[in-house]
Amino acid sequence: MSDTPEKSPIQLLDPQLRRIALIIGVMVIAAGGILALTLVWPVVQMIVRSLMPFVVGLIFAYIFDPIVTFIQVRLRLSRIAGVLFLYLCFILAITAFFALLLPILIKQVGGAYHGTVAVVTSLLERNPEIQATWDRVREWLREQGIDLDTMLFDVARSEGARTAAATTAMSGAKVVGAALIFFYTTVTSIFGTAAFLVFAVLVNIYLLVDFSKIRNLMEVMTPVEHHERSFDVLAKVDVAVGGFIRGMLICSLLVGVMTFVGLTALGMGRFAALIAVMAALGNLIPYMGAVAGGVPALLYVIFSSGYESMEARVFAGIGVLVLTAVIQTVESLYFQPKIVGKSAQLNPITVLFALAVGANFGLLGMIVAVPAACIVRVLLKEFYWDKRELDWRKRTGKTGLSDMKGRSGRKKRKRKEKPVEIQTDD
Repeated sequence: MSDTPEKSPIQLLDPQLRRIALIIGVMVIAAGGILALTLVWPVVQMIVRSLMPFVVGLIFAYIFDPIVTFIQVRLRLSRIAGVLFLYLCFILAITAFFALLLPILIKQVGGAYHGTVAVVTSLLERNPEIQATWDRVREWLREQGIDLDTMLFDVARSEGARTAAATTAMSGAKVVGAALIFFYTTVTSIFGTAAFLVFAVLVNIYLLVDFSKIRNLMEVMTPVEHHERSFDVLAKVDVAVGGFIRGMLICSLLVGVMTFVGLTALGMGRFAALIAVMAALGNLIPYMGAVAGGVPALLYVIFSSGYESMEARVFAGIGVLVLTAVIQTVESLYFQPKIVGKSAQLNPITVLFALAVGANFGLLGMIVAVPAACIVRVLLKEFYWDKRELDWRKRTGKTGLSDMKGRSGRKKRKRKEKPVEIQTDD
């Protein structure tokens, strides 16, 4: 009886066949994963949309909790009174803001309309040869035997025109139907957004009132042996999210100041403050502040009647484009990496990826995306990345990811450490 162990069927396979089988298995698993994700994705979207008001309410409760605590201490109010006082201040601020903004917007819309009419009129008045050129074209066509008036009259009387009219009527009915669908979708979206905001505000109020109880609740729910690790992770999350919020507020303030100074220098001081506020608010979404300020400024240049000549309008438009490009470049290359990225310890690529994911859930998704990325980064680093990076450093001898020492460096060290053979004469 032979003592040689029997080989399994897998071991008997040719290495090339095993490699092919492994590739096929990986492809089957990947295809199954993609199919499962496709089937589950609508459910995931529904769950995320359902949780979004709670997430938004929790984030704003986290932001407003120090303010409510400050109001409580200074005014000696209860927690509920402090929350109500904060929301009263918000309502008054929003009311005052819109009371000042709406007249300016109405005035700007009127100015844009009159400016457009003035631009078209000025273009026709300064170019009377346009009408003369058109008359010469019609006269030349008549000399060639083509009378546009007669041609249009014959076309209007033709069978094709009647068929086209009937088709146009049917198309008009379709357009009306599409318009009604669009109106219904718009109204539904508005009511959905309003319901979302009301729900998020209610969640925020309840969380603010009971925010001090959240830590006690977490202490009750967390096992005693995990208290130190859990609250250490929460402290790191607090530092990361708080750093992002502080960084974004500083960055938004700087973008608003640069927009105001730049537009004032370009002679748009009348609306510079309003556009600067829009730029600062738009900068709550990273990298969008300059665009949120540049687009209204450019529209003002195009439609305003405050420019005496087309040349002045063109130069002002070029100035706005240059100003927007400069602010965007400074924000992207300096403010975001140095202030926001450094505070939240996020790479700019990570910020852009988070914004791309948040864009699938609308404007609020883009606002919440980066704080969520801060939380994910802390959790991933704490429970996975630190251990893997430590093992990698021990294995490779490198001090960090930016360490460029590779095999060539190790080979050079080995050659230096290799003992030199001493030849002796016989």
